[in-house]
Amino acid sequence: MKIDRSFTMPMDEAMERLGALSDYWLAKYGVSVTWDGQTGRVMGKVRGVKFDGQIRVEPGRLTADIQAGFLAERLGGKKYVEGKLDDYLNPAHTMEELRARVP
Repeated sequence: MKIDRSFTMPMDEAMERLGALSDYWLAKYGVSVTWDGQTGRVMGKVRGVKFDGQIRVEPGRLTADIQAGFLAERLGGKKYVEGKLDDYLNPAHTMEELRARVP
């Protein structure tokens, strides 16, 4: 699945928010995002569906290329990921709110 999102906040705030989303995915599903600067490596399985790919962040823009099984696409995996990215990059949510979501 390929995802392209824009955002208006400063890079450091966007990276902090994506870190919170990474923590959420690890705690909730066991999917890890390992960050090396502005590139994150996504790896893990959710309900038997393997996810493997990269997220790249640059000023004002995020792109992701994540390989997921056909089943993930059919069950709304891309829509879920897009929704989570939009949610966590929404400046209406404070970092405290986002961190509190981690189970």
